[in-house]
Amino acid sequence: MTAPTLRSVGLDVGGTKTHVAFEDTSGLRGEVVVSSTEWRRGSLFSDTGNLERLAGIVHDHGVVDAETSVAAGLNGVDTSEQARRAECELSSALGTALITVSNDAELLGHALGPEPSLQLIVGTGTVLVGRDQSGAPLRAMGYGWRFNDFGSAPALVREALRELHRLADHTTTVPDPLAEVLQAAYGARNLTELTLAISDRASLTEWGSHAPLIFQAADLGSPSAIRVIADAADYIAAVVHALRQRGAVGERIVAAGGVITNQPRLQSAIRAALTAIEEPLELLVLDRPPVSGALVLASLRHRDLRRALDVPVPCAPLP
Repeated sequence: MTAPTLRSVGLDVGGTKTHVAFEDTSGLRGEVVVSSTEWRRGSLFSDTGNLERLAGIVHDHGVVDAETSVAAGLNGVDTSEQARRAECELSSALGTALITVSNDAELLGHALGPEPSLQLIVGTGTVLVGRDQSGAPLRAMGYGWRFNDFGSAPALVREALRELHRLADHTTTVPDPLAEVLQAAYGARNLTELTLAISDRASLTEWGSHAPLIFQAADLGSPSAIRVIADAADYIAAVVHALRQRGAVGERIVAAGGVITNQPRLQSAIRAALTAIEEPLELLVLDRPPVSGALVLASLRHRDLRRALDVPVPCAPLP
């Protein structure tokens, strides 16, 4: 059976999963989701074979020719130089120069339409992106679960432990439900044992897997859990305001990611925080896969990319 020729391909590469959507020349659509660890070794650019393996996933589902347009949102692409490097390597691996690459967060706005917006991902990590009036990209957060990415799954657990230490150091109140649910999850009898257990098992996935417990504790009335969620929302709202001050345009924030999508309490807290600082932005939680934005972008840019296409610039190593 002859493999279909792909006309548009959208790639949404996140920290944990890779979502590929495609449309062939007959108008038929398909998609596939794989774990990002199936093809990525380390960070995006730390292994020279990463993008070639990503291209292989596309090749597995159809034929790519010179007319195939590809739009890729890649976690780990944070500068224009990195975007250009990824475009060049994917072009070489796929056999088409009709490729546009951005940070994966930028796909969110395209999924809902052409209006300018800020894009917010709160899941495995947290990142906020936008563009100024000239089209130049702007970005905030996204610096990792150890020190930044407030509101993300691992950061919520990080801040929960900090809040429990603050509570222990400054009060003599009865145990908080937040401490109780975390101690039960880690088999710890007290805060000292909990701290050792969380520290010994420090990783993005380990901490992140316990993030739902913070919301569970908040539902049980935990003042500490409620404060952790509110603090994360306040931080995100302040960064939204700062990005607007830096020139980001748009009247809405399009959000996605496992935490914000599945936790209405965080959504409400962010909306309240935006209102408190008088940022009249509408927060829209994406109701479709972000890869749909990549597929839309690939289709829309096909004509413009064809018109502007010239001899591809050779790939150069990042400085």
